[in-house]
Amino acid sequence: MVSKLFLYEAGALTYHYKNNTFNLALNWRDKLDKFASDNNIKTFNPAKTYLIERNHTYNPIIAVHQNKWYLDKSDILILDMNYIDYSPGTQWECVYASQVKRIPIIAFGKKHWSPHIMSGISHLCKDIDEVIEVLINMFGQSFS
Repeated sequence: MVSKLFLYEAGALTYHYKNNTFNLALNWRDKLDKFASDNNIKTFNPAKTYLIERNHTYNPIIAVHQNKWYLDKSDILILDMNYIDYSPGTQWECVYASQVKRIPIIAFGKKHWSPHIMSGISHLCKDIDEVIEVLINMFGQSFS
């Protein structure tokens, strides 16, 4: 069966890059990408192009256009809530996904203090393993 799911992976990248913790941005994405690949689910993982983009002098607006282009194709946004306060790009992705696209947002990490952030979250999980469990239980018919 061909999957009908396309997942968008959102979470802080620049914060982790600047704080030498980029592995925190990669680890959960790698785990989700493996699950997705095993189940014929497509993903957009912006971490795959992030380091390439930093080595070019692209107009920064192209990153917003790239995000919008992939969000418009996406069915579900997977969100790392950790460090969202340091990531205006992630905040924009959440608003676009919840208010414009009106797609589910499955988040993990610490509950945010702001109702403006939390109002767009469909379900908050403790970690990426629980996110995968929610995908299997709630959306599994599209890829099983």
